[in-house]
Amino acid sequence: MKSKKFKAMVATVAATLFLAACGEGAASNNNVSQGVTDDYILVGTTFVTSGAWAFIGSPIVDNFISVINRVNAHGGIGGRRIELLHYDDGGDPAQGHILIETLLEEREVFALMGISGGSAPISLGYMHDFGVPIINITGGVAFMYEEYAPDSNLFLIQPSNAIDGPTLLARVLGTATFGPNLDELLADDAPIGVMVNATDAGDDIVRGMTQLAQEIGVLDRLIIETVTADIYPTIIQSFMSAGVGALVNGTVDSMGVIAAMSDAGWYIPIFSVYGASTIASYSPYTYDPRRPQFATIWAEDTSPQALAMLADMRDALNYHTGLDDATRDHYVDNGFARAGYMTAIVLVEGLQRLQDSGMDFTWDNFRVAMESAPFNVGGAPEFSFANGRRMGVEDMALWQYSAIPLADGGFDIYHRIVSGFMSIDEILEPWRNR
Repeated sequence: MKSKKFKAMVATVAATLFLAACGEGAASNNNVSQGVTDDYILVGTTFVTSGAWAFIGSPIVDNFISVINRVNAHGGIGGRRIELLHYDDGGDPAQGHILIETLLEEREVFALMGISGGSAPISLGYMHDFGVPIINITGGVAFMYEEYAPDSNLFLIQPSNAIDGPTLLARVLGTATFGPNLDELLADDAPIGVMVNATDAGDDIVRGMTQLAQEIGVLDRLIIETVTADIYPTIIQSFMSAGVGALVNGTVDSMGVIAAMSDAGWYIPIFSVYGASTIASYSPYTYDPRRPQFATIWAEDTSPQALAMLADMRDALNYHTGLDDATRDHYVDNGFARAGYMTAIVLVEGLQRLQDSGMDFTWDNFRVAMESAPFNVGGAPEFSFANGRRMGVEDMALWQYSAIPLADGGFDIYHRIVSGFMSIDEILEPWRNR
C-alpha cells in the first residue's frame, strides 16, 4: 500500500485524463512504447557524477534513485517497477551525446530525465527528432523554452535563464536592502555591476536583463563584464571605482565571487542566479552582514507546503541504501538535490497519470498525461504544460544566506525566503511607486 503522503505527491484526477484522451486532439495509441514491459518501465539519465562538477550531479542522481526506489517499494506504477539507467558523462557534452544515443537506441528507454544542460546544445535536436519524453534539462538555457510547442517532448521544470536575468534586475531595483539600515531601495543614480561567464547561460541572463533594462529606462546604469575566476579581483576593483551599488552575480561561483569581494573589502548587496540558492554555494568564512547575500530561487523551503515537500524528500532518501544519514540530511538543504527530487516526482506523477488514464504506454499518451493538469510540487509555484506550454516555473522568490559565528568556532547558518514568488512586474512595483 502506498502511504497517504506518497499518494499526495503523485495524485491525479483520472477523469481529467479520460476527457483529454477522448476529446479532440487526443493522442493515438499507435506510436512508440519502447522501454515498457509488463514488469518494468525503463528510464535513463546522463549526468556528471565524478570529477570537479560531481557536487552538482551526484545530489541530483542520488535523489532520482531515492524517489524511484520508494515508488518500487510501494508497488511501482501499476505493478511495473521503474528501472533507472544512469551514465556518468564526466561533464563532457560530446560523451553525453554518445551516452544519450546509447540510452535511446541500444537500451531503448521509455523516457529521459534530468539531462545535463551541458549536453543540450548538441543533443536537443537529436532527442527532439527521436521523440523520447525528456523530464527537465538542467541549466535553464533559453533556447529550450517555448511558449507554445504542442508536439514538444520536452517537459522543463526549472526556470529559463532568460527569465532569471530580468528577475535579478527587478530584485535589485525593487527590494529594500540598501542604505545604512538595509531597508532602502537602491539609489536612482547607482550603477549596477553584472558578472557573467561566457556561456549560453551567461548570454541568456544578459539578454533578458538588458531587454528589461531598456524597457524601464535603466540600461545606462548596467556595467556588464564577462569573467573568469582569475579576473574577479580586477573586475571588482573596476566596479568599486565606478561606484557600483549592487552586484548581480550571473555565475554559479558565488563562493569565489564573494571571496574576491571580501579580499577587496567591498560591502554591497550581491544578488546571484537561482543556481546559487543553496547553502552549498556559500562559505560562512566570507560572510559579512554588511554584504547581504541573495539569490533568486524557484523552490522555497519555508512555507507549510515546502516543509511538507522537504519532509517527503527526506523520507524518499531513506530508500537510497548507498547514503548515510548525514548525507541524507545534507541533501535536504542542497538545492541540486532538491532539483533532482522534484524532477523525479514529476516523472513519477506523469507515469502515474498515464497508468490511471487507462491509455497505452506510448509517448503521445504520456504527453497527453503531462498536459492534462498543472503540477504542484510543494515549495514551487504551480506550473503547467497545457496546450504545449514549455516554460517550466516562471515566478521566483528571493532567498538570503547568513552565517553567525559561534563561541566554539563554528557557525549558525541561516537561509530564508525574504520575498515570495512574484512576477517581474510585481517585484518592480515598489520601485515604480518610489
